[in-house]
Amino acid sequence: MNGHNPQNTVDQNELRTHQILILSGLLIGFISDRWEWVAAQALVFLLTVISPAHGPYVLVYRLVLKPLGWLGPDIREDRPQAHRFAMSIGLVVTSLSSYLLYTGHPLPGWGLVWLILILGSIALAGWCAGCFTYYMLHRLGIGGFFRYGPITDVFPGVRPPK
Repeated sequence: MNGHNPQNTVDQNELRTHQILILSGLLIGFISDRWEWVAAQALVFLLTVISPAHGPYVLVYRLVLKPLGWLGPDIREDRPQAHRFAMSIGLVVTSLSSYLLYTGHPLPGWGLVWLILILGSIALAGWCAGCFTYYMLHRLGIGGFFRYGPITDVFPGVRPPK
């Protein structure tokens, strides 16, 4: 990555840690039938969207997992804006799910949780639906926040190669 702009890099292990912990929290919420777990994940998304470097699960990665040597950085050329957009979608969906569960609408509430569990599992495997959506909005020429196209020649939303 010599000569590349560090603003166009993403630590993929930081993202995966966030994804695994979000998915774990949602799964615990589903298994225990507690909307509060879903609301807690919405709060994690909110804090991470507001300040990506200080999101709770990002801090777990940076302050615990990396220093203990359990995970090392996996820095790749990538667009952080696409991931922030994907987290914003996660915030909206978990917030709506929390509201539906709290107000006594378990079927659509848990359905949204399972949507995130499925799409989050696919993201762990290497393709992010939220990032794909970001890049498709870029292709429509919306501009502003969506001004960045994918860095690599891979299919939009696919994890960039090392």
